[in-house]
Amino acid sequence: MKALIKNKNGFAVDTTKNPKINSATDVIIKVAMAGLCRTDVFVAEGAIKSKDELVLGHEFSGTVSEVGRAVTKFKAGDRVTVMPVIACGKCEQCKTDSSLCQNVTMLGVNHDGCFAEYISVPENVVYHLPDNLPFKAGAYTEPLAASLAVIKVNLPKNGKGLIYGKNRIAELTRRVMLAHGYTDVLVYDEREGAPLHQNSYDFIIETIADTKSIEKIIDAVRPQGKIIIKSRKYELVGINFAKIVRKEITFQAVNYGNFDETITLMASGKLDYEDLLGNVYNFEEFKDMFKNARKSEEKKIFLSPEKL
Repeated sequence: MKALIKNKNGFAVDTTKNPKINSATDVIIKVAMAGLCRTDVFVAEGAIKSKDELVLGHEFSGTVSEVGRAVTKFKAGDRVTVMPVIACGKCEQCKTDSSLCQNVTMLGVNHDGCFAEYISVPENVVYHLPDNLPFKAGAYTEPLAASLAVIKVNLPKNGKGLIYGKNRIAELTRRVMLAHGYTDVLVYDEREGAPLHQNSYDFIIETIADTKSIEKIIDAVRPQGKIIIKSRKYELVGINFAKIVRKEITFQAVNYGNFDETITLMASGKLDYEDLLGNVYNFEEFKDMFKNARKSEEKKIFLSPEKL
């Protein structure tokens, strides 16, 4: 099969063996649509450590091709989407809430990913895709689940909120909050130069984490306000503890929302997201796809193995 493979020489489209059923709970999926994420770009460029050689990609949807003998929820022909973060299933966290597993592995980082014609994943990360959702929407469930995580935090719906960072995840998070009854949430773009007023917001959700941005956020949140950490920043970020203590600010990090709830929200029609979905590329266009992903994060772009 064709796949976009990263190795010690870089990354390129090549041929590799089709995945096989290695476990009784494996599900093999024919990939219909795969989204390109910052994580994929960082893995391809070596900024995020990964297996020495692997298939890139982690956001996708497709059709079940084959299932292991112990699989009970899916059959060949089912339309599906996948949660790409795989919990270990053995630790204390997994006994109560697998989303808090500290031993997770990820498609396209630790395991072969979805920029391929086929992929094999365990049954417990596979979800049925409703018939009213196209495959393009199905490949967008993981980013939406990441945005939905902020709903887990008990933020005041009548409070004044700010999402710091003008990017795709910031805008998607704003729309998720509006769909859940929040009425006063703005997206702030530091590049536009408008100053943030101090002590003005009940809560601020960051989507760009660096020392300078966090300092502005701390200044802008009201005393006893909340700062929600959304970015997965690998570098260290400096924080002024004196200001935090003086203002009694609460920090809370969020990871993912519930995947079933994410799919239900998409299928309900209550969330407007279609204009955030961008162009679809084929394997031969992968260089242009990555080039455009580096230029802008306004729209999600996709790879389709089926696109000629």
